[in-house]
Amino acid sequence: MADVQALVARLRGLDAGDHADAAAALARQSEADPSLRAPIADAGALPLLIALLRSTDTRAQAHAAEALCALAVDKDLRPRIVDLGAVPALVALLISGTAEGKAWTAGTLAWLARDAPTRTLIVGAGALVPLVALLRSGSEEGKPNAACAVGWLSLDTPTQLLIVDAGALPVLVDFLSPSHAYSLLIPGQGACLTLQHLTTNRRLRVLAMEHGAAGVLAVAAHASGCEWADSARAALRALCPTQGDAERALGALQLKVGALSAERDASSHLENSAVRAERDALAKAFESLASLVGPVAAGHDVVFECENGERIGGSRLLLTHASPYYEALLGPGTVEGVSGVVKPDMDFSSAAHRVLIGQLHALGNAPLPATLDARLELLCLVTNVRGVPGEGGRADAGARVLERCKRAVRDSLCPYNCLAMLLQLKPC
Repeated sequence: MADVQALVARLRGLDAGDHADAAAALARQSEADPSLRAPIADAGALPLLIALLRSTDTRAQAHAAEALCALAVDKDLRPRIVDLGAVPALVALLISGTAEGKAWTAGTLAWLARDAPTRTLIVGAGALVPLVALLRSGSEEGKPNAACAVGWLSLDTPTQLLIVDAGALPVLVDFLSPSHAYSLLIPGQGACLTLQHLTTNRRLRVLAMEHGAAGVLAVAAHASGCEWADSARAALRALCPTQGDAERALGALQLKVGALSAERDASSHLENSAVRAERDALAKAFESLASLVGPVAAGHDVVFECENGERIGGSRLLLTHASPYYEALLGPGTVEGVSGVVKPDMDFSSAAHRVLIGQLHALGNAPLPATLDARLELLCLVTNVRGVPGEGGRADAGARVLERCKRAVRDSLCPYNCLAMLLQLKPC
């Protein structure tokens, strides 16, 4: 206690340069020993730390926010922090502070937002826009804290529309994409929580689908090493509560691909930069969907047992949506549909089957194999699993793979390989 009293006395002192060090020391003590949080508050630290948020010393600001973040972990201290006027000061620092200051401020707001009355104060003080900005382009410490704060604020229905109006949806979807670390448990949970809350509103659920949320959540839900896979699955269930919702999400993705391809073809040498950026983003999403295919793991509900003993896991939803052949093969009245086990054609290698399954996961848009031999085998295999158009005339993604393989093989023809190529294609 003597140390606490001494540190609080330093916060009251006239030496402005010592305020930052005292605040940092209080933050460390609060984090190291939770039992000291109440004594620190009772010693009078709270109003002094809140005053430091308005200091002209950016270092003092950041450490004051850090100390408040550590103290706000205590649910009994949160109302005291709020009653002393911390929220407006925190939001001001969130707008104009240093990167470190913004990160700790977002963390403090995330703890305070656990209390419903405080959420209204935080939103009313104008925190949403700077929080979304921090989630988009903040520091590695700031983004996770912003994700948590937005997640808690999204609990309130009126706030959900404001979060979307602040531009959060594309930022959240990008934040959950495979380009970010799946090992970051807290921010991943925060972003998933936000999407889960937003999708209680039907209009916002549609907007989330249009921004590609279903794809990134599906990838994260099945990705090995994703610390927040359970949160992704919960958000995905909220976004696509029925098989029909999931089908519509995938159908919308297919339409988007077609529209972008048509726009590209109409202006082949002058492709719009926005279109190109969207196509690049889609390409990454498709690669992620294809990457779900691999050794059998939790989340796979179809297993391909190859002749060489390799077992390849896949998604029934993606396969049956992409291919009328697999829609029929995995139907409710078939052996494969009931067991979830497929014995693939033994005339083709497990590598070819793995590539084809990946292509179907990506609706026919994953990168083709690099070698000519692999492309030829894929061409023969996809020819064997072509089906009739599905219900409602839904396109067969295998047809897209077939056409892409044909073009790639044709472009590879030369006098030195044409005979070998014809011999390999003959079984097809």
